[in-house]
Amino acid sequence: MIDECGGAILADEPGLGKSFVAAACAAGEEGVEVIVPASLRSQWAETLSMFGATARILTHDGIIGDPFVPQPQRRLVIVDEAHGFRNPRTQRYAALARRTAGAGVLLLTATPICNSVDDLKALIDLVTPDDGLAARGLPSIDSAFERRDPEAIAAIVSALVIRRTRGQLPEHLQFGSLRRRVIRHPANATIDAAIDALQFPLVAPSAILRQFLRRRLESSPAALMESLRRQRRFYERALECFAAGRTLPKREYRRVFAHEEDADAFQRVLFWEVFVPQTTSASAAVVEDEMRRIDELMVATGEMDDPKRETLIDLIGSPGEPVLVFSGWAATAADLCDALRARRRVALATGRARDAAGQAIEAFRRGEADVLVSTDLGAEGLNLQRAGMVIHYDIPWNPVKLEQRDGRAHRIGQQRDSVEAVYFIPEGRDSGVMPVVVAKNRARRRVLSGAARAGDGRNGPRSATLRPRVTAGAAIVPFIRAVEASGFSVPDELVRRHRAGLERLLLSMSGEFIDAPRLADLAALAELEPWGRSRLIRFAHL
Repeated sequence: MIDECGGAILADEPGLGKSFVAAACAAGEEGVEVIVPASLRSQWAETLSMFGATARILTHDGIIGDPFVPQPQRRLVIVDEAHGFRNPRTQRYAALARRTAGAGVLLLTATPICNSVDDLKALIDLVTPDDGLAARGLPSIDSAFERRDPEAIAAIVSALVIRRTRGQLPEHLQFGSLRRRVIRHPANATIDAAIDALQFPLVAPSAILRQFLRRRLESSPAALMESLRRQRRFYERALECFAAGRTLPKREYRRVFAHEEDADAFQRVLFWEVFVPQTTSASAAVVEDEMRRIDELMVATGEMDDPKRETLIDLIGSPGEPVLVFSGWAATAADLCDALRARRRVALATGRARDAAGQAIEAFRRGEADVLVSTDLGAEGLNLQRAGMVIHYDIPWNPVKLEQRDGRAHRIGQQRDSVEAVYFIPEGRDSGVMPVVVAKNRARRRVLSGAARAGDGRNGPRSATLRPRVTAGAAIVPFIRAVEASGFSVPDELVRRHRAGLERLLLSMSGEFIDAPRLADLAALAELEPWGRSRLIRFAHL
């Protein structure tokens, strides 16, 4: 698939050994780069060594500052947890796109669709151009996704994505089943009513913020208290700005309402201009009234019982199976760790102390801790088969995180007949997370249902369901205009979107200067692409 299409997406379910497959592909290859989350560097070094593969290991964020100029030579770029590059507007995506120009690409992710099918489209753009599957009767990948054409998208997935299930593993790699259990925990009606009473005078859509605080309440009193303290500091800063006659900057809103941990809670807030009012009629007195309500809520939160935590302690408080406990909030994770420490050997892993988190994960793997309490920092890629139970103390907005968490224990190498997954779900009125999870799961499974047939697309071309088209927004258009400002008659098949890395090269060159040596360099780089000869090479010759 890499040779024929330029790349592939290996989207096996969690725990089926994607890193082993990638290491096998890397063995014997030269010029291999493996790009992984920072927490997985040492684990990847071990895996590559097992297969005798030599590769340079880089991190997702490390490639942003790593100087790189694409060279016309055979390379293979492997990206683990590739769903971290699902947003083309980020710096890390741009850095990865540049590194993959002219290279074979293998993207590894159990969750190529996190929020919408556009996540998958962003990954495909790293693998192949708009017409990369034209020989198979799919003249435009862009059109298929824009029109949400189910037949065409299914064919694209079948051609570029492999997704094996546990049942497809050979017998010697099989592992046990996953048993699921739901535990309902009560909501605190008094605190819930106090949240409803808040006015959020300086923020536009208060319903979103009530939902956000209710999510915190569902997690733990500690998480809610942390958020309330942040909001109180925010209003203190607002009063200072009122007194000085200044406007409250947007960074203050981000600091309170878009903390790194809270990103999922605000994934539907697309534009801060909508979220943050440009002008406000709120007076200092109105803000002070809100602060009094927050103070009262903080007192009530500090005095409330935590039956959810008590249920967890009853469940795992006695020595027994090693356990993974996942929470969406660092404050909750720290609180649980403190509560369990008197009864179990506990380790804590959160993004607030990444070095300590790495040590905690290693302590659990070595058997020095029997309970690992973690945020989703520890939910990706790690081999934690020592655990026999995975507890979802908080249910995330995105269902793929549930699969990732389960996959830490429910994976190749698990010796138990089964692993138990426990889901804590609130009773009564909740923040609405479950309907979102169900809807996303349904959409994701529908799109990926054809991936298990990956490779079938190589059996021959299929009938075209889309008309070929010229992509007016393709990067080669300004590139051509920069070459021939007086006008240049270009065949339609040349004016198409290229693979993401070459797109960025074309755009940068069109804004700088273009001469014969640079055209030659670009043509040499494009010649490494399975599809490059028919377009960029021809254009360079023209």
